[in-house]
Formats: sequence, structure tokens, C-alpha cells
Amino acid sequence: MANIEFQMDFWTYPAAFFAMFFTDVLYAYYIQSVQNAQALRASLWAAILYILGGIVVIGYINNPWLLVPSVLGAFAGTYVGVRYKLK
Repeated sequence: MANIEFQMDFWTYPAAFFAMFFTDVLYAYYIQSVQNAQALRASLWAAILYILGGIVVIGYINNPWLLVPSVLGAFAGTYVGVRYKLK
């Protein structure tokens, strides 16, 4: 089996955390736009969400350890998004 080495750049881990954190917080804006039938705004939020999510997925395909900060960021982002619900 091939020996796989993961590049351990310190800033990659906080970047994965915050990418998922903001992805989950921004889902609140997306859902609100869909509920208000704002098609263009919802489409823009969806594009931003896919970009952020895609960046993280590419990261943890190359380094499975990025799942840890990604999961923690998703948890924290959902908590903040629900706790401080948009009016």
C-alpha cells in the first residue's frame, strides 16, 4: 500500500473550520431568501454555498484530517445560525 503523506499547513485547518462555519451561517440567508420567494438572491446564496462547500471537500479529499475542523465548523455555524436567527 502506498505511503500517503498529508501536507500539514497550519492555516489549512482554521480555513476549513471557518469555511464550514460560514457555510452553515449563510444557509440561514439562503433559506430566508427561498421562503421569501427571492429567486435571484436565493440563487446567489446557493452559488456561494457551493463554492465554500466545494473548497472544503477538495481539501479533505487530499487530507482526511480536515474533516475534524470541518465538522466542528459546521456544528458551530449551525449553532450560531439558529441561536441568532435572522429577523
